[in-house]
Amino acid sequence: MTICQVSKTIRVMAGFLCLVFAGFAYAGNLPEKGQNLPDFVLQSPSAQHHQTYLGITTPTFKLADIKSRLLVIEVIGVYCPQCYRQAPGFNNLYHRIEKSNLKGEVKLLGIAAGGNAREIQYLHDQKQYSFPIAPDLSFEIHKLLGEPRTPFTLIATPAGKVLFTHMGVIENIDTFWKTIGDLMK
Repeated sequence: MTICQVSKTIRVMAGFLCLVFAGFAYAGNLPEKGQNLPDFVLQSPSAQHHQTYLGITTPTFKLADIKSRLLVIEVIGVYCPQCYRQAPGFNNLYHRIEKSNLKGEVKLLGIAAGGNAREIQYLHDQKQYSFPIAPDLSFEIHKLLGEPRTPFTLIATPAGKVLFTHMGVIENIDTFWKTIGDLMK
């Protein structure tokens, strides 16, 4: 093969791989505003204070079991660098909500796609996340949500109605705070 033939072969293969991997990145249908989330069961966070925050007392729960008007759900990867980048802003948001008139009305919940209880405990021990995170060790919930890349953030009612979605890092927490406030009206 000549160098030109090798170069053409590499370009064709690279284009093919981009198409294949792009298909995997969005393999399912991601939830959209106005839709209802599929019904799923989560494993309760191991920390008692996180269970108390969510208002759950059982080893597993559904979103409808959480006593609030809105849920901010962040699908994370425990080894996702973008999730680590977003975490300080979401910790700020969690504390901001808890100190405001939205306390009890808006709850944050992380879902660790592929994460186990030990990895989640490490994230909490390192102060990476302040709010509860439910494990999704076998990616069941991640698949039900359309296999989004992480971080994937959505705001929903406990009944599962999707009010907002965002793929990737939310750069401006103040703008996101305003979005939450607007949805509470």
